[in-house]
Amino acid sequence: MSGKPVKVLLAKKKIDVHGRASKLIARELRDAGMEVVYFRFGTVDEIVNAALQEDVDVIAVSIMTSGHLHLAENLVPALKAKGMNDVMVIFGGIIPDVDFEPLRKMGVHRAFPAGLPGSVVVDYINANVGKVGL
Repeated sequence: MSGKPVKVLLAKKKIDVHGRASKLIARELRDAGMEVVYFRFGTVDEIVNAALQEDVDVIAVSIMTSGHLHLAENLVPALKAKGMNDVMVIFGGIIPDVDFEPLRKMGVHRAFPAGLPGSVVVDYINANVGKVGL
């Protein structure tokens, strides 16, 4: 990456009332020097449009309810359709381990289980941003 800070769109479902973990991750990302746009979404198009408007390097989706497979299945192609092939997509939260591989096959770069230290996410982003594509 160039000298500019990594910019992360931290997307969380509007209906998801469990916001503590995503706020903790946002703080860890900011403390690591990243710029974080905290975004509550209802649709995939809202995520894509926000990511395009904000010119982000990473879309980090916080999932504390169900729907992560359906979301990924629609999000990755929508990003590709807008030419956003260089944006890293990561998911985190209450995601069953058995869904990690299907998410990866859909184009999600990495899924993080709940309870990991935020530094794991920071380290992954720093090591991989700009090196991955959809």
